[in-house]
Amino acid sequence: FPNTPTMTAPANAFEAPAKVELTAEQATDALHKTIELLKLPENVAKMDSAKAQMAAQPDNVMLLMMMVLPVATSVLAPILMEFKFPADQGGLMMFMSAVTKHKGDSVIAGLGKEMRSAFVPESLEQVVNAMLSGGGM
Repeated sequence: FPNTPTMTAPANAFEAPAKVELTAEQATDALHKTIELLKLPENVAKMDSAKAQMAAQPDNVMLLMMMVLPVATSVLAPILMEFKFPADQGGLMMFMSAVTKHKGDSVIAGLGKEMRSAFVPESLEQVVNAMLSGGGM
C-alpha cells in the first residue's frame, strides 16, 4: 500500500539516556549548587510541603517517588541540566547515583547526605542508598 503512512517511533524513543559520569570535582560543585538551591526559602517550603504529604507513611517508598521526588526534580532541574542529566526523575536518580560513586570521599559523602536529607525521609535513607548503589545496603 504505497500511500499508507507508516507509524514509526523516533530512533531513540526507547534508548536509555546517555550515562553521565561526574569527576569528584564536578560532584562537589554540583552538590554545593544543589544544596544552595534547596536552601532557598521558596524551595524549602516546596520540599516541606511535599514531605508533609508523606508524614502518615514515612517509610512508603512509593509515596516518596510519587510526591516528593517530582518536587525535588522540578527544584533541581537547572542543576541537572547544567551537568548534562535529563531534567526528570530518572535524571535526578542518575545524578544521585553519579554522586554516590564518590562516597569514599568524605566531603562528597557528607554533601550527598545533606542533599538527600532535603527530600529523603530518614526512614527511607537505607532504601534509597541501596537503590543508588545497585542493591547492597
